[in-house]
Amino acid sequence: MNTRYLTKTLSATVVAIALACSASVVSAKDDEKHKHKHKDDIYTLQGNCAELPADRTTEFHGNPMTSNLNLAMAGNQWVVFDHFMQAFNEHRDARGEEGIDLTAIGNQPRTFAGLQNKGADYFIELIPPGQERDQIKSGCMLLGNEDDRNFLPTSIQVDFDVFTSTNYNLMRDLAASGFVTEAVPYIRNQLTLMTDAANSPGIGTTPDETIDATLDLLDPNIRVSEVDHINEGVHRGINAMYQRMDEYTRLNGTSAQVAALDAALAAVSVPQPGSPAETRTAEEGITTNFNLATNANCYYSGHASIADGTLRLCEFAILNKTSTHETRVHHVETPSRILAGESDVGPVWVSELQLAVNNGDAVSGYQPIDVVNVPVVYSVAFLATMSNKHKRLARWWVDFLLSPEGEQIYVDGGFTALTGTEQGERYSFDNNGDLVIEEFTP
Repeated sequence: MNTRYLTKTLSATVVAIALACSASVVSAKDDEKHKHKHKDDIYTLQGNCAELPADRTTEFHGNPMTSNLNLAMAGNQWVVFDHFMQAFNEHRDARGEEGIDLTAIGNQPRTFAGLQNKGADYFIELIPPGQERDQIKSGCMLLGNEDDRNFLPTSIQVDFDVFTSTNYNLMRDLAASGFVTEAVPYIRNQLTLMTDAANSPGIGTTPDETIDATLDLLDPNIRVSEVDHINEGVHRGINAMYQRMDEYTRLNGTSAQVAALDAALAAVSVPQPGSPAETRTAEEGITTNFNLATNANCYYSGHASIADGTLRLCEFAILNKTSTHETRVHHVETPSRILAGESDVGPVWVSELQLAVNNGDAVSGYQPIDVVNVPVVYSVAFLATMSNKHKRLARWWVDFLLSPEGEQIYVDGGFTALTGTEQGERYSFDNNGDLVIEEFTP
């Protein structure tokens, strides 16, 4: 596999992009002519800056002022990314690029001179891709703006070269604004329910593991470590898995099991005292609708065999439980809480479970079946914001990401290889200015 499917944003003969919001077009030849920031004919920076709490600075790596490659990466890749970037530096060195510092990757004391070396010349963000999308479109990220003292908040203003996401909707949104012309799949991941090493709470046991896990999550005695439904993008995938678990239980369970599910949902139909739903609403002014009967995520409508209005397992049912803890950084809090005996189970990516196991943590996981726990596919795209001086290194980097060596680094970290049936997407505009999506097999 190579970057031939992504070259539209890199080729000197790129086809002009017509935007719905503008009749103007620009070619890569024009971009070469106007190298320094004269790209407004391709896209327009728009919207409010993205925002993150100041304590999320551990998700930012490198210096955008000195970088030769700017990467906006879906955050759950952090579990392999130090290994991946180390391997990429070795790849740069092996192909004959001079002066690569093979000691640049890693947490260590730094000198000013060392920070200027090739091999340290990257800026990388590993945060929820929805926030990266907002940052790409607006051109800015604010850190710590939630603090009233931050009257002129710390900001990061960077033109990204490459964006990766598990969500094609984000790619399409960027495409509609002129930032992306093509997205190519490269790896897969899946959710799991992390427990202690012995699965002491018995999550997902027989006779039907899926039905048992569904009822376990709603059990008031099972302490769930649930992700932040405001700032953690993975919450959408978790919510979809919960919904499918509910449907599976109703279509495959006994009448007694369905009745037990109904009773459990009725008990958490509104926030219980001391639940994350109650306390977070009171403390932070969150506007989420936690009433299952009126939140469209949490009841059935238009189903072929399940009555309209039937309550449905969703993330808000879990957040309405008193025994639930809502994380702020789920891949850090959930393992630590389980190891400390403070939580019994929590949804994480398989790659995050694999990292904990590789680190020697006494954790395990119950992985729901594919029919309810649909694997997600990560895709990669070059961005219109890419600077000309970064293009060659960006090509090399994406080539390495798509190579067998790059894939294996991910697989060793708990991700799974593509099956060969995954579809990429190309984006263009028709004569009416409407976005056209063309699927293709890389």
